[in-house]
Amino acid sequence: MVRLIKIILIFTAISCFYFFTQPAFAKNQVLTDVKVIHASTGSKHVDPGLKGIFSELKSVFKYTSYRLLKDQRLNLRFNQKGRVNLPGKRTLIVMPSDMEGKRIRYQINIQKNNHPIFQTRVLLKNNSSITIGGPQFNNGVLLFNISGSVQ
Repeated sequence: MVRLIKIILIFTAISCFYFFTQPAFAKNQVLTDVKVIHASTGSKHVDPGLKGIFSELKSVFKYTSYRLLKDQRLNLRFNQKGRVNLPGKRTLIVMPSDMEGKRIRYQINIQKNNHPIFQTRVLLKNNSSITIGGPQFNNGVLLFNISGSVQ
């Protein structure tokens, strides 16, 4: 009987150690905001919804028109895929996979008709954003501004 109690206590101690020493980020949510932008060289236009990131856009890209097509907020766990429907029967898939220091590692994929057409990884400083170029669309290109914040 004493041996059984010792085994139960050891098992309980190991279980508690495992439960309480899981990585801190495992329970956290990653608030991810995805802005889908149509950029082109045409008439000068900047969508009011892009005012906060326009200086970044014009310093990196050489377009004259930026139209916000979609602004979607995703509340994801690590290794959970978020999907954003894009024009042209495409889907943007963003997945926060882990943390490296104070940076969130994202896996980013674009699919068309359920076939992969683009794949990359980015390391995004917590509470910041990055804009990446995407496929051509309507005499311009799609840009994706992705921001992330661990909650």
